[in-house]
Amino acid sequence: MASRYKTSIPALFLLGLGVLASACGAASAQQTKVRFASVGGITDAPLYLAEEFGLFKEAGLSVEMMRMASATSLMTAVATNQLDAAGISITPGLYSSVKQGMNMRIVGDKQSLRPGFSATRLLIRADLSQGNEAADMKALKGKKIAVSAKASSVYMLLEKLLKKHGMSLSDVSVVELAYPNILPAFTTKAIDAAIDLEPFMSQALQAGAAKVTSDLTEFVPPAGATIVPIVYSEDFVARAPAAKAFMKAYMQGVRIYNDAFAKGRDKEKIIEIIARYAKVKPEIVSDGFPAGLDPDQAVSASFLDELQDFFVEQKFLREKIDVRRIVDTSFAEAAVHDLGAYK
Repeated sequence: MASRYKTSIPALFLLGLGVLASACGAASAQQTKVRFASVGGITDAPLYLAEEFGLFKEAGLSVEMMRMASATSLMTAVATNQLDAAGISITPGLYSSVKQGMNMRIVGDKQSLRPGFSATRLLIRADLSQGNEAADMKALKGKKIAVSAKASSVYMLLEKLLKKHGMSLSDVSVVELAYPNILPAFTTKAIDAAIDLEPFMSQALQAGAAKVTSDLTEFVPPAGATIVPIVYSEDFVARAPAAKAFMKAYMQGVRIYNDAFAKGRDKEKIIEIIARYAKVKPEIVSDGFPAGLDPDQAVSASFLDELQDFFVEQKFLREKIDVRRIVDTSFAEAAVHDLGAYK
C-alpha cells in the first residue's frame, strides 16, 4: 500500500521541525486517526511494515506519521496531546515530566540494544583506528568524541566504555552533534570519534571516514535495553481501544522485522520496503547494522533506573522517581495475549 505524505502539523511545532507526514491511506469513517512522530530513520521500520501490509487499516486505524527534529520537540508534543504516540530518546525530561504532572507513558520499544542487534555504535575516525577496541580507546585519550546529547543513554554507555578501559569522561572531550553532522565532522577531522546511529553510521563507514570500535551491547542487560521507547500521551492512554489496537499492529510490524533480520524470512522484500519508506538506498539497509526491536515490546525497568541514577549523578536530574510511574506494560501485554509470545 502506498503512503500519502502531508506537510501539516499544529503551528506550535512547525518551525524548524522538518515535518514529513504520511497517512496510512484514505481513512474511512470507521478508522481512528492516530498521530505518531519520531526523528525518522530506519528504526521506524515496524511502522512502515505495519502500513505496507495493511495492519493499521485492519486494526481500524489511520496512522499519520510525522518527523520532528529532537526529543524535546517530541516530548512537548506528546505532553500537550498534540501527538498520540512517539518514539522518543530517553532523556531526563521523561523522568522529570512526572514531577510536572505530565502523565506520558513508556509503553514499548522503538529501538534497543541487545547482542547481535545494535544500530548504535562507537565509531573512530579511520586514520586513528588501531584495529581493536583496547587500542582504539587508548588512542582516544584526550581526543574529541561526539554524542547526540549528553543528557542521553548514549552518554552513559560512553562512560561505561571509557571506564572499562581505565578512563573517565574527563579523559576525553565530549561534544554534542546531530547525527546528520557526524559524517562531515569525521571528514574534516573536527571530531575523532562518535556514537553514531543508522543510517548515518553506514554512510560514514561506506565513505571510509570511520571504523567501528564498539557495539556497546556488553553494557546492557542480557535481554537488551530500550534506548528509544514508544511513548503514549495521557489522552491516548485514555483511548484504550485505539491505544491497544496501535500497539498490536505495531508489534506485528516488529515481528515481521525480526523474522527478516533474525531468521532471514523474506529479508530482501522487507529491506526493499524499509528503504522505500525511509527514502534511502536498499544497500543502506542491507549493509547496515540492524536495530534491536523487542518482538514482545518488553522494556527493561532496571535499565531505566540505572539511567536515571546516571542522570542524577551528572546533575541532569535533581532527584529520582519510581520508574513504574512512567512505564505502562499493559498495552504490550494485551498484544502478546492476542498474538502469543514471539518464538
